[in-house]
Amino acid sequence: MKPRKDVGTLDVLNRKAVENAFGVEALDWARPVERGRFWAPEQLISMYYLPSYAKLSPEEKRRCNQLYAMGICEQIIWLEENFLVKTLRRVLKRADVPAPLRTALDTFIDEEIKHTEMFWRTLEKAEPTWYKRREFRVYLVPRATRMLVNAVLSLPKLFIAWIWVAIFFEERTVDYCRNYLKARKEDPAGIDESFTEVQEFHFKDEIRHFQLDQHLLTWLYDPQPAWKRRLAGKMFTALMRGYVYPKNIPGGVMAMLGEEFPRLRTEIIPAMRSELIGLGTSRDFHDLAFSRGSVPKAMALFAEYPELDGLWPMFLAVTKEEFQA
Repeated sequence: MKPRKDVGTLDVLNRKAVENAFGVEALDWARPVERGRFWAPEQLISMYYLPSYAKLSPEEKRRCNQLYAMGICEQIIWLEENFLVKTLRRVLKRADVPAPLRTALDTFIDEEIKHTEMFWRTLEKAEPTWYKRREFRVYLVPRATRMLVNAVLSLPKLFIAWIWVAIFFEERTVDYCRNYLKARKEDPAGIDESFTEVQEFHFKDEIRHFQLDQHLLTWLYDPQPAWKRRLAGKMFTALMRGYVYPKNIPGGVMAMLGEEFPRLRTEIIPAMRSELIGLGTSRDFHDLAFSRGSVPKAMALFAEYPELDGLWPMFLAVTKEEFQA
């Protein structure tokens, strides 16, 4: 397969996987999580962009941040387990997977399993009583959504929108990592080091994974008929709407904040719930999550495919024309 621009060949990516390999035990699991710190850079927390966030006390802001940081970890686990590991295992059952791609995807799956273990261990260290069983506590995906996702991903050659999900969210997680590393550089005592470290080690594989996603785009997506690609575009646009107007992590965070800080239940949390509806129209939030600064390569790819034109009206910080100049 001919690689896309700025994408390494499969032989190069497979060699880098070996050269840069690390195990879960490379992280410092003996280091305690510091409850007096933020666990994520404040600008990564979508609730930071709600007007009522300013009404939280310093203690409440810190706890909101910590809960949201755990929600980010849970979200990454959910996406990697469902949209990557389970799906790629089904793809690898095909007999026509080229040998270098098969090698790369086998490694990809192993690394994603390693990542989910890293994030689960971080969560267990942060809140050991919550995660005695590895169940999501903050990232609350409705049961109907989970069932629909499982049904769609059981047919990865028919419903090919998952490739776009992988492309967007892997570049987005690379941006998460960059924000953590930037925060550490600016203030080494600012963000808890355990949460920074897990993002840093995640970063070591994710740039290469983003390039592998583009090999999948070339090999599996591009040859598909127009009707299947149009269907993928509609499905991906519908899914992205749930992230432009986020509910899953903020909903879980607000529920827990209400339990831990009863004063918030009467006015502030109801106000936040109302304000959340408008978050998708916040330019500052779009600059964080859907911009040339956060996901430039994914946006450039979106601009190449007309079946994704339904995405652009949702984005406030970029236009398709920017990437076609």
